[in-house]
Amino acid sequence: MDIQNLLNTPLVRVKLITFVHFVVIVFALLGHWLAPAYVFYNLLFIASLFWTIHAKESIDAAHTAVFINAASIFFDIISIAFDFPSHGGIFSVIFAIVNLVLRPFSLIMLSRELSDRGGSIMATNSSLFTGGASNNEHSPYEDIDRPNNATSPG
Repeated sequence: MDIQNLLNTPLVRVKLITFVHFVVIVFALLGHWLAPAYVFYNLLFIASLFWTIHAKESIDAAHTAVFINAASIFFDIISIAFDFPSHGGIFSVIFAIVNLVLRPFSLIMLSRELSDRGGSIMATNSSLFTGGASNNEHSPYEDIDRPNNATSPG
């Protein structure tokens, strides 16, 4: 099987991202120089990837993983810049930097997964609060305070 075809298989991308980031994060955490915030947001990222694997059709799971990964790029830069060790820990520093370098590639792959599930990175205000349906579309939420003309007796 070709590597390109393998990466285009829906869940293989997410499983590959999960495995690679898990290994790199574990090696980055072998040093004691990183702040607990690094552990926290990377744990959230790995949990969102597991959720994306589990909920195969969920747009929300993939969207959450994309958002956390994008925010983690900024958080990684801050963590590495402010907590860089003055001595020792070069092994974990290398893997923290590798994790940062891999994030844009995983962001692209997660964005592709999100679009394959029918989602979009650009969320509008209406899609955030109505589950993706605009005013003209049918929403899974039924507003009982607003009468529906089609179902009213008459």
